Amino acid sequence: MPLCGRGFPAALRHFLDARRRHDLAQWKNAVRPNTKTFFLEARPIPRLEIVDIAEVAKIAHAAGATLVVDNVFATPLFQSPFALGADCVVYSATKHIDGQGRCLGGVILGSEKFIQDNVQTLIRQTGPSISPFNAWVLLKGLETLSVRVRRQTDTAATVAVALVDHPQGHAHDLSGTARSSEAAVAQKQMRGGGTLVAFEVEGGKEGAFPLPGCAQLVLISNNLAMPKPDHPSGDDDASAHRPAARAELGISDGLVRLSCGLEHPDDVVEDLLAALDQV
Repeated sequence: MPLCGRGFPAALRHFLDARRRHDLAQWKNAVRPNTKTFFLEARPIPRLEIVDIAEVAKIAHAAGATLVVDNVFATPLFQSPFALGADCVVYSATKHIDGQGRCLGGVILGSEKFIQDNVQTLIRQTGPSISPFNAWVLLKGLETLSVRVRRQTDTAATVAVALVDHPQGHAHDLSGTARSSEAAVAQKQMRGGGTLVAFEVEGGKEGAFPLPGCAQLVLISNNLAMPKPDHPSGDDDASAHRPAARAELGISDGLVRLSCGLEHPDDVVEDLLAALDQV
């Protein structure tokens, strides 16, 4: 959870304790004289915690900094960061906006002044322009975004409830429900819990890694927004492979992330519970 993004020199970056993203005092204490930008993920993977965006925005603006919010896992349906004080909102359009893993794309949103001051020159000089075909695919994806995401979110909620008291897998984040430790913040700033569920499997690595092989419907994938579980040790961030780095992020060897798709919720639950019983 950096206050300055990876594009900044290391000397200018300051990272928060990822296990205490919700601690507003930590954000205040992390401010330095050279702090220019706060960056946070809405429901950061893999543990999917909730951060109070409105309060972090106040801290950023009091320090003369801007706030950039990666809203991809909250989706534009369920969270509006600009209304909460964000200066810039970014999306990996490869995920829910496309929705079927067909192409790569991204979105940077901000006021006209913000884009002119911070984005336009970079785009003009470095040329990261999306291809016409990818743009067409993503625009077509927007037409069904609402229908897909709402169905996926309903499935995620159903799976989470089914896992709460299961002896082999315990869902530790049920955003928007009474069981969530961050429910108050979620209910204040979100209109839905999202399409992902993160849960612990008993037995650590020995319990979590065989899970996909025991499932029939739920499979491993490198792309989200489809019904695939992904163990954090397989994350594309190389640091996720180091035990010390995982410990710093509060990631156990038994943590599994499930991205729910368009299948019937009962089918996903039945498949997942049967797989858990086997492992």
